[in-house]
Amino acid sequence: MKEYYESTKERAVRILGRYSGYSDLITFNDSNRSITFTTERLIPTISTNRPRVMLLFSNPHPYSVHQGMFLSPNTFGRENLFWSSMRDASWLTISEDVRDPRQLADIFLDVHYRGPFELIFYCYYAFPTNYPEDISKIFGNEYFNQVIEREARDEFVNTVQETSVDAVIAFNKAIFNLVAKDQVELYVDRLMHGELIQSQINCIDQTIPIFLTFPTGWRYHKYNRQFRKASLEAIGCKISRTKNNIKQK
Repeated sequence: MKEYYESTKERAVRILGRYSGYSDLITFNDSNRSITFTTERLIPTISTNRPRVMLLFSNPHPYSVHQGMFLSPNTFGRENLFWSSMRDASWLTISEDVRDPRQLADIFLDVHYRGPFELIFYCYYAFPTNYPEDISKIFGNEYFNQVIEREARDEFVNTVQETSVDAVIAFNKAIFNLVAKDQVELYVDRLMHGELIQSQINCIDQTIPIFLTFPTGWRYHKYNRQFRKASLEAIGCKISRTKNNIKQK
């Protein structure tokens, strides 16, 4: 990182707080002025006949990386709302007794779950932080825009192509706007009224749909669980219909 190293190291320790102490999360290499970190990405080791759907998130959370699986329980042991939403919408069926994050990771790697789709878990930015906006705060706007942003875009496009993704679902509006041909602004009310927010992946020759749904932690409505379920059900139906139409042709 050359001239960016010292200031980045200082900001990383301060902003990451207690997470910077995780031995398996981040290492500062003073001798060559580089930073090594652990990230997360889950691509099944086998291929099934199910449509392959990428679940697109902003960036890894340090505590989930530490535990070994996306969207692991928080520091109080509380399950992330993502899992109940996926169960409610019948996207996957896994015994609720399975709580160990590393056991979950193995299940998704081997596609040992019932559901209509084969799921890829992917973070647009690789660096783990508590909040996605912390990445630019840690590395500075110049390094973020010139290096991190470009690498993230290229790696996303390559992964979508190499893994033969049939559709992408974004759980973050800012990330959706980075990779979709069409931009969105206010969207939560649109989702609550049953609208399907859909576009196509930008900067790619193939026609691959991308959908936007509620953030994984969205809970700011009395009936938030029903709204999240309805959104995922609508997306699932659209993906299934599109895939079936392609097969028939």
